[in-house]
Amino acid sequence: MSERKYKGKVMVGKVVSDKMQKTVVVVVETRRRHPLYGKFVTVRRRFKAHNQDPQAKAGDTVRIVESRPLSREKRWRVAEIVRVGEVVEMVREAELESLLEKERTEKQARKEEERKRAAERLARLGGFESVDEMEGGDETESEFAQEYAGDEQEEEEEEDQE
Repeated sequence: MSERKYKGKVMVGKVVSDKMQKTVVVVVETRRRHPLYGKFVTVRRRFKAHNQDPQAKAGDTVRIVESRPLSREKRWRVAEIVRVGEVVEMVREAELESLLEKERTEKQARKEEERKRAAERLARLGGFESVDEMEGGDETESEFAQEYAGDEQEEEEEEDQE
């Protein structure tokens, strides 16, 4: 003979939103078998629950109990926090910045590799065995290197404008 702690229905769900004052949105998931096809289906129901002292935060698993109507859509209240969840900080900007930086470095590496291949092809077409031989040593820059240096400066200016 177990004595019920709360009157009415009791459900356990996860808080998905705590943006309202004294109200949280709780998603309760139940798995049931489809009556015709027999496949197990996850049914998600959303309830607005009263959160008196804003104790439940997004990500927490809470127990909600049925109560009198508190507002137009709110007929539940948070009884207790079963498990404190991890709140995921909004780090989109930091992630976006790191992805952009990674993309820039990869783009520069690809351009550098492309320049090397183009210089090798040009040297072979000119009848030289290597790029160093074609350039006549490292003392002077070749026309090819000067041309690509100009292109690189223009591309950097374009990236800065973006």
